[in-house]
Amino acid sequence: MMAHTQNLWKTPGPWFGLATGLGAPIIALASAGVLSWGWAAALLAIPVALVVQMIRTIRNNDLPAVTGSPAVARYTMRMMVASFGYVVGLMVAIWLFEQLPAGSSFLYAVTLLPTVPALAMIWAMFRYMIEESDEYLRHRASIASLVGLGIVLCLGTIWGFLETFGLVPNIFAWWVVPAWAIGLGIGQSVIGRQDNQEGDK
Repeated sequence: MMAHTQNLWKTPGPWFGLATGLGAPIIALASAGVLSWGWAAALLAIPVALVVQMIRTIRNNDLPAVTGSPAVARYTMRMMVASFGYVVGLMVAIWLFEQLPAGSSFLYAVTLLPTVPALAMIWAMFRYMIEESDEYLRHRASIASLVGLGIVLCLGTIWGFLETFGLVPNIFAWWVVPAWAIGLGIGQSVIGRQDNQEGDK
């Protein structure tokens, strides 16, 4: 079981999730004019470094052997495809929104384009919970998912009250998916570190 925990970070999934969770909001904020492209380029160095690490892990193509679970391998690939679709869908939606005339009937479809892969991420997690036969790995994924959810709830509650009293600006609600993805990665990292410490005792 310890090998499964240690090997999880040898797969591309966690690295891609963190890169997406950090990169997508930066690109969106820069495209919306909230963040300058100079600052965006500097901040994108972090997700780029995560992508480099992801590419290094892709060299190992035997995901079931690395993760110790075929369900984890399927979940990893589903999340990678969905995350990639989320970034592409977001960039395409921003570009099309600028090209279409105001009042166009296609604007609703365009603006909802990134939601399809975002919902696919939720579906991928749901499918993994059903398909995973290893009780420990399923428990570990549940805890990591709850960490991501907890981060979203805490950030949303704190920012919401600050916004209510006019102390901070309004932000768009799509931040919840990237924040959850980051929290999921943090949860996996914390659990993995705890397991490693217990294994060293």
